Amino acid sequence: MVSLIKLAIVALNTVVLAPTVAAVATFDERLSYRVSQLWVSINLLACGVRVHVQRLATLDPRRAYVFMSNHMSQYDVLAVVAALEEFQLRWVAKKELTRIPVFGWALKHAGHIIIDRSSHEQAIASLRAARTKMEDGISVMIFPEGTRGTAGKPLLPFKKGGFMLALETGFPIVPLAIRGSGRILPRGSLAPASGDIEVVVGPPIPVAGLDRDELMRRVRDFLSSYVDDAHPRTGDELAAQPV
Repeated sequence: MVSLIKLAIVALNTVVLAPTVAAVATFDERLSYRVSQLWVSINLLACGVRVHVQRLATLDPRRAYVFMSNHMSQYDVLAVVAALEEFQLRWVAKKELTRIPVFGWALKHAGHIIIDRSSHEQAIASLRAARTKMEDGISVMIFPEGTRGTAGKPLLPFKKGGFMLALETGFPIVPLAIRGSGRILPRGSLAPASGDIEVVVGPPIPVAGLDRDELMRRVRDFLSSYVDDAHPRTGDELAAQPV
């Protein structure tokens, strides 16, 4: 019964706010993103999910970054939005996500970067189009694995597009390690559990002087050192961490 109530609240929240996000984006894309943050906050509260943030370096919200994280759950999106609340984020998302009723329509019309993986040329063009947004101080968020993995297992192979974007634009990469989301909403599940998600925000990685393979190695090394869910921490332990 509790799960059904959670799903009902999330569905209602989406039906109401997703069209609002798309409508507001027609005249103010930045304000539209703030509305989407409200959608995230309501969903997290309704489902009893708490996001704890540990930052290992100071970030400037007026600058643009290429954020990259591991991906185990649909709740990773909500966790990242909550963890980087002062930033304007645009997601690099596969075209298939735009087919999700209501949510997909808002995703498509709110200024996010949609990638058609069936067309290499279009995918490259979409990533390059992100440069204009980044020069305006908007950061880009990418899951380099390209799809959800499984908690407790090694990271999936990385896609190269996000790293090429960082190299072409010169903006630094910031790795994010997400822990616990796979227990909140594992792949294949529709009913989110209550609990804690931890987001560890790493220091920026400057791209100057590095090649694609070295950037991929550094991001993978950072994520691999944090994403082990074998010994999850309690909510009290997470709350004691610096924010």
